[in-house]
Amino acid sequence: MTTRSICFAGLSRDEQTSVEAAFKQANAAHRWTLANENEAEAVVVDMDSMYGQMSLMKAMSGGKVVVALTAGGRVDTDFKLSRPVTAEGIATLLAELESQPAPVAEAPAPAPVPEPAASAPEPEPAPMPAPEPEPAPEPEPAPPADPHLADYLRPGALKGPVRLQLADAPAIVLDPAKGVYLGGAVLKPLLPYATAVVRESDFEPVDPARLPALATEIGGSHPFSRLAWILGLGGHGGSLAPGYNPNDRYKLLKWPQTEREFPRHFRIATVMMKGPALLTEIAELSGASLAEVTDYVNASLAVGVAEPDIMAPSEPEPAKGGGLLGRFRR
Repeated sequence: MTTRSICFAGLSRDEQTSVEAAFKQANAAHRWTLANENEAEAVVVDMDSMYGQMSLMKAMSGGKVVVALTAGGRVDTDFKLSRPVTAEGIATLLAELESQPAPVAEAPAPAPVPEPAASAPEPEPAPMPAPEPEPAPEPEPAPPADPHLADYLRPGALKGPVRLQLADAPAIVLDPAKGVYLGGAVLKPLLPYATAVVRESDFEPVDPARLPALATEIGGSHPFSRLAWILGLGGHGGSLAPGYNPNDRYKLLKWPQTEREFPRHFRIATVMMKGPALLTEIAELSGASLAEVTDYVNASLAVGVAEPDIMAPSEPEPAKGGGLLGRFRR
């Protein structure tokens, strides 16, 4: 007895398991093996699924013996397996399939031998095409930027409280759950954090239960926005932060908190509150240097109290109609 192959296609995982178990029970008196859809000679297609018709067409185009698996009564195939599937139903199906001869792959027809053509003058060889220029090499991707402390203030960047200590700056503790940092009230000592490269390995995890004691030990609790402000102030060395145009006008959206450590910031903020202005104009009117104004604008942009004043292009006025009809419409 020749071993033949069958595949159950398109079933859910649970039904596939139960159907294969029923197949093993029914196959005790037969010699069938389970195969994948491409290699099986008989394919059982789930006609009750949304992809049943597609699987049916694929199996038929591949020359398979197709069996419709369905709970309905009418099918367009020569064989049918009724749902719910039982071992008795599969045994009956296998017996019906065995009554049909196994399909034999047809040998490909021999290619026709071309008749010799009348001799003709050989055509002149076509000119060789010019070689195509080699494509320009793709530019290498830019290396990732070094991470800084400001990158870890974004939501989700830190999974829990951490402590950070630079050699030339006081220690701070970041508590991302509350959006606060623990440290002293003075900001200037934290300026080294603005330009330092900070990697995840530089952080020391902190037990959340220790946060109240650390707040007393190294300083009070302050919002992340205050730390983001000092990092924006000292992070760019007098140049405008990336993504902003030095030729734009900048304005303050509200009166910001000014720090006593930076007395000229009050005069810069006063000028900016009067209306949008160029960085050079703010420097001239406030008496501060251009670098000081640029750093202050960077800090204000970092905490969302400033923005560039970009004028939207005005729409052209519609052309007015002329003549009598135009005057009548107006």
